[in-house]
Amino acid sequence: MDKKLFDVSQHDSRDSNPWLALYLDTSIPMNKKTKQALMSDNDSKSVKYLLPFIMFTSKIFMFFIHIFKFFFPRLINSSKFLHRVLAWGLKRFVRPNANLLIFRHFHVGTEIVEFIAQNINGINVTTSPLRPKNFDDVKDDLFLNRDLNLYNFVINLNKELRDKNITISSVKNTNTDMITIDQFDHIEFPNKWTNILDLRSAIELFTPFYQLFLTANDFVRASNSLQLDETIS
Repeated sequence: MDKKLFDVSQHDSRDSNPWLALYLDTSIPMNKKTKQALMSDNDSKSVKYLLPFIMFTSKIFMFFIHIFKFFFPRLINSSKFLHRVLAWGLKRFVRPNANLLIFRHFHVGTEIVEFIAQNINGINVTTSPLRPKNFDDVKDDLFLNRDLNLYNFVINLNKELRDKNITISSVKNTNTDMITIDQFDHIEFPNKWTNILDLRSAIELFTPFYQLFLTANDFVRASNSLQLDETIS
């Protein structure tokens, strides 16, 4: 992590760093380590120099994969192989800060879903927690299961709200037992010379693999799940 980024004494009023400004802004409370990881990732050389090239290349590959899948929709479908590729790629090529944000995403998502489920009176919706600690956990269809869990939760929750004619309202005693105060339980992420990719570059690079190895429905769920995450959050 680039400590100079967070050193206010290095601030140049004629060349202000937007990520330093966002880091210092406290209007939205955020865990300090997570915020540093996010700002450092956005300020990385990977974003500046690799991301534009990766985005361009990714779109080209996706165009040809789309044509291939149109004619052969079920010829190459293997979630297991995809997740082995993801685990290998995350371990070998993704920066520690980006890996932290990716793994944290699953933990936060699990806690938000559990918070909702346990703080609406009159419902009984089952959740499926996902709390990955290492790259081996990724191999167990982690990303695919996360998408399924999210959509199933939204569908089952709203079905029960409709069936029981329940309106979401405030609760007297909010249950926050599921919320993690500090960092999550995870490994020390590798930081070798090959671990250079930022979060957005990793997503762009892995997206064609998603498209190639997932069914059309799985790929659509994966493509839209981040937006659904933001809505729930």
